[in-house]
Amino acid sequence: MNDSTPGRERKPPASDSIIRWTTTAAVVVLAGIAAVVSYRHMHELAVRYGEEPWSASLVPLSVDGMIVASSMSILYASRYGRRGSPLAWTLLIVGSPVGVKSSATGTLPR
Repeated sequence: MNDSTPGRERKPPASDSIIRWTTTAAVVVLAGIAAVVSYRHMHELAVRYGEEPWSASLVPLSVDGMIVASSMSILYASRYGRRGSPLAWTLLIVGSPVGVKSSATGTLPR
């Protein structure tokens, strides 16, 4: 039997696994850095505009949580050939700019 035999799948080379794991590790590290910086900026912005420190700590979680939940909902739907609910798309479209804007605003001098 050779590799072109029907029904027989070719095994990917070991380098594919290394590439996949390296890419995953890089994305996880970068996402962790972005999450820390984003959280700090949003928290600082909420405190600057009068939130108590304990409630200001919830603001970044609510914004980023909305983005993660809507993204996962859309991803789940796409795995079954669907587009995702209008609510998920609305939350993603509204939440993403809020997160970016608050992170950018949090870096401005007082």
